[in-house]
Parts: sequence; C-alpha cells; structure tokens
Amino acid sequence: PEQVMDYLTRFSGLVHGDLDPTTSPHHLIPLKRSYTKLRFLVDRGYTFVGHGLNNDFRIINIYVPPEQIVDTVNLYHLPNRRKIALRFLSYLLLGQNIQADIHDSIEDARTALLLYQYYQKLTAEGRFEDELERIYEEGTRCGWQVPDP
Repeated sequence: PEQVMDYLTRFSGLVHGDLDPTTSPHHLIPLKRSYTKLRFLVDRGYTFVGHGLNNDFRIINIYVPPEQIVDTVNLYHLPNRRKIALRFLSYLLLGQNIQADIHDSIEDARTALLLYQYYQKLTAEGRFEDELERIYEEGTRCGWQVPDP
C-alpha cells in the first residue's frame, strides 16, 4: 500500500495507525464490505439521517432515494440563504461545542440525529419557523462563528 503523507486529521479525523489493522483502535472493514452493507440498508428502505448526506452519497457514488434521506443541512435552511454548518447548529440549538479539534464522524452523526429530533419537537409544537428565523438572525449577528470555549 502507498504511504500516507498527510492524513488531513482536522477534516478526516484519521491519525497515523488508524488504517493499520494491527495498530488501529477502530474496527476496520474492507471497503467492498462497507459498500455492500450500505447497499443492503438502502435496498431495505432504511432512512439515513445526517448533515450534508446528499454530498456524501454523491462522493461515494451511491444513489439513495430522496425519501430515505433526512438531511439536517436542508431541514435548517431557508431558501436563497446560506446553508448552516453542523457545528453552528449544534452550538446554538443543543449547547454542544463539536468539531473543536478534529473531525469525528460519530460525533457528527449523533449530533445530526439530535438536531433531527429537535426539529421534530419544534415542528410538533408549531415553533420551527420562528426558531429557524432566530437561527439566521443569531448567525448573522455573530458571523456564523462558534465562540472559543
């Protein structure tokens, strides 16, 4: 295998040793097996919840029917306005400071699920539209930046 020169840890979350089955603290599976599992879940009609999923599925070249995707980047979006980062939504709505050092895909997935559940709660209470306006107002006020802890 080729030697990795830069893991881009801030974005990938990977560090030296993560991809080596003899030293990785993670459960590693072959790429083909992960594609097979994903295809199984799609074919069984499972719903995928995440932030920016459409882009993720496009990058890995797999088609997932739109009715099987709940993408929080689209839920928390007003037409003709900017898309809101997961980190900002997490900070503002959940009081969580995620992605502070390196990318953690498990943390991102859990956060997207919590944001979806919060969306469902606000929608059931008839408060979602007002809250979305508040998010955009607050984002504009602070330049869409999460304050340092």
